[in-house]
Amino acid sequence: MLKVLAKMGISTLASYKGAQIFEALGLSSEVVDRCFKGTRSRVEGATFAMLAQDTIRLHDLAFPSRLAPLGSADANALPNPGDFHWRKDGEVHMNDPAAIAKLQEAARTNSVQAYKEYSKMIHSLNQKCNLRGMLKFKDVLELQRVPLEEVEPASEIVKRFCTGAMSYGSISLESHTTLAIAMNEIGGKSNTGLCCTATSHYCSGFLQFGFLQGGPSTCIAPPSCRLWFLVCTVEQIYLQ
Repeated sequence: MLKVLAKMGISTLASYKGAQIFEALGLSSEVVDRCFKGTRSRVEGATFAMLAQDTIRLHDLAFPSRLAPLGSADANALPNPGDFHWRKDGEVHMNDPAAIAKLQEAARTNSVQAYKEYSKMIHSLNQKCNLRGMLKFKDVLELQRVPLEEVEPASEIVKRFCTGAMSYGSISLESHTTLAIAMNEIGGKSNTGLCCTATSHYCSGFLQFGFLQGGPSTCIAPPSCRLWFLVCTVEQIYLQ
């Protein structure tokens, strides 16, 4: 929480009180007007009745009205609603087993049909899990449309593409290499993240030393490790 507060540029906790720098998300107008008066809210969400139902449901999980048979699995295990890990009949997750199975099938067999099925599943899950999944394109009149010749060509747009700083240890060498090759071919930028030991990846002419600045977005290692990364990386670049 302190890291998030620091990113806001506000130095003291007292400065947050009544500042209304946040936006309410997932709460209905009646809840916002009653409990968070004046807070910005552009989408609707849970009402007081829905919040009450959630509270009752959580209470029933902790104090079930029907006791499980003595010695059964339900009697000896805590209920898992699937908030963090996927569980059958639990919280909906983007990493759905059925969708991941289709993705693996598409990757292993190079099946276009399997990938289309995976894409359809992810689109449906996206509508249930993410706010962006609820967005739709508006119908625009012909006279209001931007002429195609005035639109920036795709060859120029992709030059601003940049892969996220995924550390070498978090993904495989094959993934790292594929991303680097793809960005170089389209003219984009490949951000290797921390401690990429493959010196052949330093060919895009764009190196991001996020750990030099101690930035939280790229630096997750303690100072001693960051110094080793720095020495290691600079030595590799020098040898090139």
